[in-house]
Amino acid sequence: MIVNNAEPLTEAFESARGRIVAMISRMLHSPDDVADVVQDTFCRLWPRRSTLSTTDEAVAMATTTARNLCIDRLRVASRRQNVAIDEERDEAAQLSTDDVYCMREQFNIVSSIIEKHLTPTQQQVLKLREFDGRSMEEIATMLDMEETAVRMNLSRARKRIREIYMEMDR
Repeated sequence: MIVNNAEPLTEAFESARGRIVAMISRMLHSPDDVADVVQDTFCRLWPRRSTLSTTDEAVAMATTTARNLCIDRLRVASRRQNVAIDEERDEAAQLSTDDVYCMREQFNIVSSIIEKHLTPTQQQVLKLREFDGRSMEEIATMLDMEETAVRMNLSRARKRIREIYMEMDR
């Protein structure tokens, strides 16, 4: 039921929730993801509720925000490599002992470079992005930084690792 005195954002969610959920469902096929995006949309718009003057404006903002969140989720999912457990086992079985040893050695070298030559911020950004698979936006929020600063730190960290690794390889 829509209350006439309700603020535009709340009213928008009450009146357009079904349409927003349907749009998200067409883009994302997991009910859990749909619920998450609906909640994220509302949470992102809540701090801006005082700037929304009409219900139509709030519906448009909610629709756009939900669509952008869906696109972000799809981008993140496309970057992650989906490999079945059996395929991982088969690939691991095909690697020789020497290959496994070389991979571990390279990993240890890169880990040492990260630990010794990167700033704590670069280490955090690199870990959150490469090991935890977080988006730039999530990292920026978690570390209370601008998204451009996160990108810059990540870029500089990767460049520094590459430079040091190449020097060691000579």
